[in-house]
Amino acid sequence: MRLRELCGFRVSEVGLGGWVVGSDLYRLDDEDARRLVNKALDLGITLFDTADVYGRGRSEELLGRWLAGHDVVISTKVGYDFYHYEKPTRRFDSEYLGWAAAKSAERLGRRPDILMLHNPPADSIRKTAPWLKAQRGVLAACVGAALGPETYVLEEGLAALNAGLDVVMFVFNILEQDPGMEFIKRGGGLLVRVPDATGVLTDRFSPNPTDHRSLRPREWLIKARALVEREIAPLARELGLTLAQYAVKYVLSFPVASVVVTATTPEELEEYATASDGKPLPRDHLERLEEFWRRHGATLSAAPSSGGR
Repeated sequence: MRLRELCGFRVSEVGLGGWVVGSDLYRLDDEDARRLVNKALDLGITLFDTADVYGRGRSEELLGRWLAGHDVVISTKVGYDFYHYEKPTRRFDSEYLGWAAAKSAERLGRRPDILMLHNPPADSIRKTAPWLKAQRGVLAACVGAALGPETYVLEEGLAALNAGLDVVMFVFNILEQDPGMEFIKRGGGLLVRVPDATGVLTDRFSPNPTDHRSLRPREWLIKARALVEREIAPLARELGLTLAQYAVKYVLSFPVASVVVTATTPEELEEYATASDGKPLPRDHLERLEEFWRRHGATLSAAPSSGGR
């Protein structure tokens, strides 16, 4: 696994998303989740991303236990108050954030390396940024913002970059090139999530998903998949790659620190990880994908979508 720099850390080009650990959305039992984490370590993955709200703290607890003693980078996110509300409610006042971050550290058994606001509005980023930056070296080594759950988060991303946060996490893939391309042009500590467009850019696509992909409108899934089969899949086959590998390679062809993937089996994770081989997509493929976005971007962006939490 190749490494890239992120706010002073060397992190694997492919990271593992902790949403699958301790969460009921994926129906992974602890044994299967443990096997997945062990596979990630075997593959050389050193970046593990989670959040306090995933499984109401259980994801942090399990990852903290399983990763203890390993030289890895753990990022977590706070901002959904599930302690005082039955339905997790976004909350970004500094008093709550500091308290929630301390609870996360307790569950992880260590201070997180990266602490991010979880799906903050732009105004909350601007208001909270001075306090958050003052927590470098206190609550975490690096601080940032994970943007969403909507995929079009231009204002939020620019607010985070302008505020000088260390890390910005956002959705970016072949089917959702904006606004991520704007952040890439700006530069910074960039983490990409949902490189496979929640399964549309894989060979495991289903128009009727039962996991987190059900957060996207079915019409968008069907429309996007038709475009993938007609225009993207032939490009992947041309290079002898699976769709998932092609999707991850696309993101790694740009100056981002890491791609955080969602995998539910060791085999899926290995498929994503093999895209980290130091070989970006050929220039002509990148040009064709840019042209694809010029032709279809407006249509793909018109359907409201969510990358989930």
